[in-house]
Amino acid sequence: MKTIQKLIFTIAITTLLFASCNSTKSTRIKLDNGEFVEFSKDKGYLSFKDWDSFNSVNQEMHTNKNADIQSKTNRLEGLKVNIGNLQNTIPYWLKTEEVLEDIDDVQEEFKKLIKEKNEPTKNVEQNLEEFTEKFDDLREELNETINNQKL
Repeated sequence: MKTIQKLIFTIAITTLLFASCNSTKSTRIKLDNGEFVEFSKDKGYLSFKDWDSFNSVNQEMHTNKNADIQSKTNRLEGLKVNIGNLQNTIPYWLKTEEVLEDIDDVQEEFKKLIKEKNEPTKNVEQNLEEFTEKFDDLREELNETINNQKL
């Protein structure tokens, strides 16, 4: 009997530990039309239940933040389809003029980065920095759009 109690206690503690380690904060908001939408912030990083293209690019940007230039460029090149689909797959509730402009900027800088990936390192570094800045602008605009929806 004590063995079963210990086992149940161990399972309960393990479950609590795993649950408390989960830093993802999922949020549901109700839009003006009555529909509920969901997004998450995992350690401050945005993620959308219905926007996989953004989630993939965003994850890659955070994961490879400290990688060398060549690695970053190569890994981003593998996300060509996701970056190309940002505008086609964006959830309607995030489609504001500002967000769409930022997506255009991200896609433009990405094309430049890939086109000039074999240029001297200094040029690639500058292009990567510009791409990163544009993606950061997109993240910021998405946060503003979400905050406006919550009001």
